[in-house]
Amino acid sequence: MNINKGIKKIFSGSRDVNSMQIAALIRFSLVWVIYIALAQSDTPLEWIGRYELFLFVANLFAFSLLYGGKNAVLNYDFKDDENKLMALLAGAFLVFSASGFLLAMLFLGVSSFSNLLHELQGISDYRYYHAAFIFLLVSSSVLDFFLLLKKQFKWIVRQALFFNGLIVAVVIAAIVFYKNIELAFLLMTLVMLLQTLFVALICRKGFRHLRLFDASSFLKKGFLPLTLFALLGGLANYIDGFLVLFLSGSEEMFAIFRYGARELPVSVLLTGGVVSALVPLVVSDRVGASDKMRKELATLYHQLFPLTIGLVLLSPFLYPLVFTQDFAASAGIFNIYLLLLFSRLLMPQVYLYAFKKNKILLIAAGLEIVVNLSLSLWWYSLFGIYGIAWASVVAYMLSKCVMLYYLAVKEKIKMRDLVLVRPYTTYGIVLVLAYLVSLLYTTPL
Repeated sequence: MNINKGIKKIFSGSRDVNSMQIAALIRFSLVWVIYIALAQSDTPLEWIGRYELFLFVANLFAFSLLYGGKNAVLNYDFKDDENKLMALLAGAFLVFSASGFLLAMLFLGVSSFSNLLHELQGISDYRYYHAAFIFLLVSSSVLDFFLLLKKQFKWIVRQALFFNGLIVAVVIAAIVFYKNIELAFLLMTLVMLLQTLFVALICRKGFRHLRLFDASSFLKKGFLPLTLFALLGGLANYIDGFLVLFLSGSEEMFAIFRYGARELPVSVLLTGGVVSALVPLVVSDRVGASDKMRKELATLYHQLFPLTIGLVLLSPFLYPLVFTQDFAASAGIFNIYLLLLFSRLLMPQVYLYAFKKNKILLIAAGLEIVVNLSLSLWWYSLFGIYGIAWASVVAYMLSKCVMLYYLAVKEKIKMRDLVLVRPYTTYGIVLVLAYLVSLLYTTPL
């Protein structure tokens, strides 16, 4: 009983936030199962690099829709009309499917004519799997948000466990046991096809009410600007990877960097769940959302800062044990990315999504990409790939500060509703000190 209570305290008490957090935890946990299985097996480092490259490229083409366009589903006002909700689901599914198809075609065109991509065996040999995976990834990406709007909270968790569990099973079976990386890519694509069919099944009734779906408003006020915002803001993550890949020219070095270039999964899933659940609440009840935001922030601070501090101190010991000595140097990269927690716990985007303040979102995202690229190129020449990681940390924080300033000045939202200054500052100082201590025993690249 005490264990169950302790587990429940990790997550929000709200069912909507809770379900999104648990689903994200499942996804991240199962992804790490794959990482550990591949690292601990006799899988060649080159194959691990190709698997990482497959996911990296697929997400590169799809991430703007996965992390931006999806939010258009949440801030669409269907006025609690069940028929309009079903029309939204059906219409959004068609929009995402068409977008996924266009992105898949774009990938095939780029991979055929780009010498840089064509020279990478991990891309050129499997580009048709890549194209199919990109299409299905985008088409099925709205599944959790559809279930959230339908208030099917238990199914959010169930589908995450089922589909991501299948991915883990097929990857480990194909690569670790059958020693066939092409089979892994084929089976991963089939799992995504199954998930897409499930999405189509959920929204099938909505096709009868498509006339109620305001496609113009959905595209102009939500889907297109939010996709562009995510494209600009999210490019920072891919700039890091491509700089390492092309400057080093090594798939092995790319794998080492990628194993480290990850935020703490729990911080991403807990904050992401809060953001996803609060956007529709701000649309309908701004005052209630403000109270809920403060409560969720207090919980997140006490959860994530102590966990991150402990992990910063332990990761140099854990990486060689969990991933073998080949990935010991990844811990230094990982600890830098853990500092993204400072920015992650600032969530002004909740209000900006809900208020449809797309212009400031785009300005902040554009500033982030310019700063990230500039600092990455400069600091790489001084500090190697550590400089690339630090550039992301600085650029992301700058982007969040721009959003906070806008909300405080233009929307008159009090800073105390956006950040709890005292605990944030206190925990932050301890985290920085922990990072400095970890430098004393971190394996260098």
